Amino acid sequence: MLDNNFKTNFTDETNTSRDVRVEIIIPTLNEEDSIGELLQNIRSQTLPVKISTLVIDGGSNDRTAEICKKQNVRVIRQRGKGKGVAMREAVEHSDADIVVFIDGDGTYSISDLGLLLEPLLTDKADVVVGSRVLGKREHGSISTFNTLGNKLFNKVINYGMKSHITDSLSGYRAMRKVVFTDLILFSDSFEIEVEMTVEAMAKGYRIIEIPISYGNRRNSKTKLNPISDGVNIGKTLFFIIMNIRPLLFFTIMSGIVFGISTYPAAIVLYEKIVFGEVIHLPSVIFASLLIMMAVILLVLGILSELTVRSRRRLEHMINKMSHHTY
Repeated sequence: MLDNNFKTNFTDETNTSRDVRVEIIIPTLNEEDSIGELLQNIRSQTLPVKISTLVIDGGSNDRTAEICKKQNVRVIRQRGKGKGVAMREAVEHSDADIVVFIDGDGTYSISDLGLLLEPLLTDKADVVVGSRVLGKREHGSISTFNTLGNKLFNKVINYGMKSHITDSLSGYRAMRKVVFTDLILFSDSFEIEVEMTVEAMAKGYRIIEIPISYGNRRNSKTKLNPISDGVNIGKTLFFIIMNIRPLLFFTIMSGIVFGISTYPAAIVLYEKIVFGEVIHLPSVIFASLLIMMAVILLVLGILSELTVRSRRRLEHMINKMSHHTY
């Protein structure tokens, strides 16, 4: 339910807010058991904004598309494969001011929609993420393995970005369309949620997390594979941090390599002090190579940091010139 405070704040904020267009984007793949109920729940919502629904189907071989068309919902056929591709393609077809992403499996509650929209409509945030960690979860809705993986990714992101994200993998989020189009997104599958979160923080957008309800899938099996999806998300997170916080990344790598070099270096030092000569010459070479590698990694980090900062300044200048032109 949408609380009265939201309606009051929204009405008082600005009269032009009545013309704000919100599009709910639903990526689907064989969701005939849940998509109909979800669309009905969307239609039953009474919000002070114009809401439309766009279903992007990834090639369902059940009645998903048929159910959507019967409810007069716009359905487009996904050209590529994967959730990430679906979300990018859907935004290309949307002319809304705000886009909301929600899974079609019935796990997220559309009754939380007003809570996600409020910070955007009152200009308190640019991106709003529905946090399953902060909200209520139905028993068995998230496996222990996925919970641990989510915590690990959140810790890495929070350490690298100096943030306080609790649910970087949430599939229920809302943002301004201009923000989404400004993000550099490459992920094709479920890891796009992590990529969106980190990219938005790197570009300085305001992110707010809202507690939401999360339930079990409606009469269907999950498409998630904890191991393969975890590996993909991990790789994505690895490269994102490397590109966004290169100095931090390469400093850590340099520290690890330097730490390893202390063992052969200690052997060399011990032999020189005790025996007066170095017995294991390969240890000298190995330690020297590791120390050189540590120095090179640190230099790479500094150069990469300078490159990233220059790129961000250039992007800022281009955006500033574009806004000035319009």
